[in-house]
Amino acid sequence: MIYLIAYDIEDNRVRSQLARFLEKEGVRMQKSVFMVEKDRHAIKALKRKVEKLAVDGEVAIFPLCAGCRGRAMRLGKERPRFYCM
Repeated sequence: MIYLIAYDIEDNRVRSQLARFLEKEGVRMQKSVFMVEKDRHAIKALKRKVEKLAVDGEVAIFPLCAGCRGRAMRLGKERPRFYCM
């Protein structure tokens, strides 16, 4: 399943650590939004790691079903990796 992960973290160090971790796990969509593809067991492990990294921040994880992903719209500049997953 595809998940969108968005965060709001004020601490620069924590924000940088989380961004580096998520860049290894998926595709950066915007500065604080990532798209990752994980099965249900792997997303649980990812969630635990994110919770450890972002103790004082807010993180939202949104599952996207195949139908929702197929209806996603891309506006603005070309982003060749947008549909890579």
